[in-house]
Amino acid sequence: MSSSSSISIGTARHFHPAGTPGDICRDHNRAALATVVAAEARRRGYGPDLSDEQIDECAESAGRKPPSHTSRKAIRAALGPPITAEDAPQTVAAAVFDALPSNPVRVVGRDGREFFLVPLPATA
Repeated sequence: MSSSSSISIGTARHFHPAGTPGDICRDHNRAALATVVAAEARRRGYGPDLSDEQIDECAESAGRKPPSHTSRKAIRAALGPPITAEDAPQTVAAAVFDALPSNPVRVVGRDGREFFLVPLPATA
């Protein structure tokens, strides 16, 4: 998909009540947007050790600007080992809680499809 045909996922401020602190919205945006670049990286066969140049190529292919240092960390986190239904509860808990507040978590479903879990804050 070229940048001229890409669509926006919008911003987190539209998903949260008025008055939600800006840092909450930024964390939500970072996690959601990291999945766009991470999905392109997965299609290319990249893992969490991809270079900044590879991240930039994936961002460009996804119609995004080069990400910030913090967003690069979120992208790399999203490309880490996935959690699965076979993982021990402690492994799942560690993956989820270590990802908060702004890193997506890669999950492989029972059918083999991959997903990204994006933390959505419920409280400020």
